[in-house]
Amino acid sequence: MLVPPGVAVAGATVLLGDDEQHHLKVRRVAAGADVQFTDGAGLRGAGTLVAQGRDLALEIGALEPVPPPVPLVLGVGAGDRDRFGWLVEKATELGVTEIVPLETERTLGVATGLRPEQLDKLRRRAREVLKQCGGAWAPALRDPQPIGLFVRRPDTGSRWILDAAGGAPPALDPALPACALVGPEGGLNDAEKSLAREHGYAPVAAGPLTMRFETAALSAAVLIQAARAGAFAPAARPAV
Repeated sequence: MLVPPGVAVAGATVLLGDDEQHHLKVRRVAAGADVQFTDGAGLRGAGTLVAQGRDLALEIGALEPVPPPVPLVLGVGAGDRDRFGWLVEKATELGVTEIVPLETERTLGVATGLRPEQLDKLRRRAREVLKQCGGAWAPALRDPQPIGLFVRRPDTGSRWILDAAGGAPPALDPALPACALVGPEGGLNDAEKSLAREHGYAPVAAGPLTMRFETAALSAAVLIQAARAGAFAPAARPAV
């Protein structure tokens, strides 16, 4: 279950929000039940549900701080909002730490595109996913920003741009940040690709066919996590 960030203190009693009250009632969980929780900002814990009038509160017991994961950033052309919401959910399960909706030439005219006022709902969806996947950190979902601003950000570590004409995923240092840039439907235009390459983004192919933006972004996340795990490291030479 979820508690708001910053409220979990050992021994304290926290009144649960409306969403959690509804969730527990649907699952027929009553006062006295022992539960596990997270705040989505690096804290896990255990506690006991107690009654407060007609509502339930959480009496907090043991707490476990969880170190933040190594940064994995997705910059994604902000296409259809429903598919972008699906992307946010699955990226949370894959351990992505930051998602940045990008404004590009080909996102400007998308009638069903993501709007800034929809971001809070998507942030709540990301936190809800933690209850299923067991994570302790929800990804930071940023406000939309122009692609030119994104590629100039001073992050260190590996930088990929998903491109069907790119090379195979390279080996990555698992201790360093990684960032993947994914275009919208129709891809990035030549000027946007050139700008990304000028700022250190290496073209990487995620598959043999053209993907929708959400598939490409999730493929990038999988490839980065696999590369960090050494899946693309050169095979060891046999002893002679």
